[in-house]
Amino acid sequence: MIARLVALLLILLPGALQAAEERYVIGVENIDYLPHYAAHTGHFEGFARELFDAFAAAAGIEFEYKPLPVPRMVVSLLRDEVDFLYPDDPSWRTEARDGRSFYYSAPVVSYIDGTLVRPESLGQGGEWVQRLGIVVGFTPCAWQSRLETGTPVLRENAGFAALLNQLHSGRIDAAYANVAVAAEQSRRLFGRADALVFDPGLPLAQGEYRLSTRAHTGLLARFDRWLATESARVEAIRRAHGVGAVALEAH
Repeated sequence: MIARLVALLLILLPGALQAAEERYVIGVENIDYLPHYAAHTGHFEGFARELFDAFAAAAGIEFEYKPLPVPRMVVSLLRDEVDFLYPDDPSWRTEARDGRSFYYSAPVVSYIDGTLVRPESLGQGGEWVQRLGIVVGFTPCAWQSRLETGTPVLRENAGFAALLNQLHSGRIDAAYANVAVAAEQSRRLFGRADALVFDPGLPLAQGEYRLSTRAHTGLLARFDRWLATESARVEAIRRAHGVGAVALEAH
């Protein structure tokens, strides 16, 4: 009887260990950043959730999503509190990385971070902007050289709703934010996506969001292969959430 129990444990134990090894934690930003993602309520949702859940199901693994304050994202990965970060980019918060090695996936989705103004202020130029708003924890990289001169003055806000309400009411001149997120937030806050408009003549940054890790390069490679082989499905998920490559001339 004992021999049979030992044999059964030897059969089941490797599977249990493998299941444990195939569970990973992704650190995500605890903000409302829809349509890309949102985790401010403690529940991760949006484009990124659907994408990572689809990959996890295909790969036979499990992802847990851990909401984190934006300034703590890099620190949490360095302390091994999470296995991955999303979104991430090699140029973000470089001082916090302290020269340590990070590994990045292929691009997951393209983005434009740009300057938003009220419709009547469109096209007035950078010198007109005296008060620039951002969400705390974000860095307006495209404005950095101008900010070093002292103009415009930077105003931080706890979240996107507060930021866009400040701009809409005229308490700041412009806001620096993700263009797709601003359109979705404007639709929810003001009833129309173009209540605030992206000004392509003002500083902007274009790039891609990536998944990052310090230790799990094998899974990162599997994720890259899945993005490539399932490109049609990935693009369908992007379209369903209204994210992806954004053409400047479309705004």
